[in-house]
Amino acid sequence: MTDSKLINLFKKLTPDELKDLEKFIASPYFSRSRDLNPIFKLLKQSYPEFSGKNLNNEFIFKSLYPGKKYENVKSGNLIKTLFSDMFRLCKEFLIQNEFMKDSKRREYYLLNQLRKKQMNREFEKEYGKILKEDCFNNKGSAEYFIENYYLQSVKRDYSLDNDDFANTYESALSAGEYAAVTALVKCLRNADEKTLADMFNLETRYNLTDNMLRNLNIGSVIEEMKDNNDRFYPYVYTYYLVYKLNTVKSNEYYFALKNHLDKYLRIFGRDELYVLKSILLTYCSVKSSGNERELFQKEQFKLYDENLRLGIYKRGSEEEFHVVLFRNMVLIAGTLRETKWLENFIEKYSRELPEKHRENMINFSNAFLCMSEKNYEKALGYFSKIKLNLFIFKIDVRIYQMIIYYELNYLDQGYSLIDSTFHFLADTGEASEIIAESTKNFLKYYKELLKLKYSEISSKTDLPLLLKNVNEEKILASRDWLISKILELKA
Repeated sequence: MTDSKLINLFKKLTPDELKDLEKFIASPYFSRSRDLNPIFKLLKQSYPEFSGKNLNNEFIFKSLYPGKKYENVKSGNLIKTLFSDMFRLCKEFLIQNEFMKDSKRREYYLLNQLRKKQMNREFEKEYGKILKEDCFNNKGSAEYFIENYYLQSVKRDYSLDNDDFANTYESALSAGEYAAVTALVKCLRNADEKTLADMFNLETRYNLTDNMLRNLNIGSVIEEMKDNNDRFYPYVYTYYLVYKLNTVKSNEYYFALKNHLDKYLRIFGRDELYVLKSILLTYCSVKSSGNERELFQKEQFKLYDENLRLGIYKRGSEEEFHVVLFRNMVLIAGTLRETKWLENFIEKYSRELPEKHRENMINFSNAFLCMSEKNYEKALGYFSKIKLNLFIFKIDVRIYQMIIYYELNYLDQGYSLIDSTFHFLADTGEASEIIAESTKNFLKYYKELLKLKYSEISSKTDLPLLLKNVNEEKILASRDWLISKILELKA
């Protein structure tokens, strides 16, 4: 095939998108140069595999121009030009497709055109309709405030055009407020971005948003907003709590943010609620591996269950279930022995996983379900089917296989996997500092546990010290399992 980028794009189109593209190409408004319908119809025949042996320049040329002689250079250049034109038009289609989904941006452009055409009655009608709807999925996000900035800006220009100076001033003031809130939200949210960067072991640099926040008395700003019953106060205070949660990392701010969100749930759109709940879940996840694990494992499970009931476990109904989030739900439900909940969860939601990870995650979920039911041989069978093509599997599968080896008394396999996991952590650059440390700590205590399990009775006087160390370790994978096994040996 001559143009791999065009074919790759065609492969990624859904059947419905392909139908829309055909209409787009057939439209004389969008396709104003050469007629690309014939080559589209030809390529369409090979959708979606595009693996036919005849898909080469000569075949395409003879199909488009029957009876004409194929010449390598001249004919090849013609096909190359057709492919280039087609790819350009496909990019225009993608732009148009995205634009048609962006209802808020379309509303702004419509209002601006109505203003320019001096269609005042229609402008007022459309503007009033937009104000009544106010049904942004991203309501409460920085993007939401930017969209409202544009809406107020076009209202300002419309009012100025009509010598309505009172509304010109008010719209200009509102536009400024939306711009200011956008800046505040982005500054306060940057601490959360930094937390994520730290989790993935990424380097951070100087940035203007942090600079602004360090030199702004944000506490005084929020206090005055509250005193004046500012309409933006609930939003700004939300992100202030996000900022404090990520910088102070205190349970006080976790519960303050959680309770604040419960109170103001309806002022946020679905997309932003998903983000805000994810911030709470990240905090719970970190705390669940520490000394407060019991409290925050339950908190994490409650948040997951609530998100499923509210339908905010993913950003949009058309999107797929994020594989890492799915994995986290499986782990926490299994840890808390919510077996029935976990069975229903796997059955109902696994079909929403990305296709490339679906089979692996189903095997992982079923393995963990079997482990929670102490069906270790069956769990081992599920783990053996998992392809380690995603980093989380590379760590998870090793840890849970070691747990199973312990339960089944596979001593040699347990020791062997300890060594290979240490080597893996030393060689890989994928593991964040937190994941690497929690895994190494698990390996250390797991090795001690194996020694004590297969040692003489007199050596088991070390168990109280091991239990103390496991309980006090700040970051540790599978802490609850280690504690349960130490307690078994003590009995």
